[in-house]
Amino acid sequence: MLRVTTEDSKESTNLKLEGKLAGVWVNEVEQTWQMVVRDSPREHVLVDLCDVTFIDVKGKQLLKRMRRAGVEFRCCGPDISATIDEIESDVVK
Repeated sequence: MLRVTTEDSKESTNLKLEGKLAGVWVNEVEQTWQMVVRDSPREHVLVDLCDVTFIDVKGKQLLKRMRRAGVEFRCCGPDISATIDEIESDVVK
């Protein structure tokens, strides 16, 4: 299960993810992200991963695509932070 919440701030549109970024939920996040990019007047997108407990392979692939498109991530725990560090290093290459 995954909860996706969107919120606009002055600087960005924020997506807050809570739960597991895996399976069918990856498609839901991608659809929400595409909608935000299409409909939001803000160019900056921030994805809050502080309450994500697990990311599967498809979730990692989505996060890589998002990062390449300029999305910024916020994460709190060591496991998710390590995953984001891995994604960041792959995107920079």
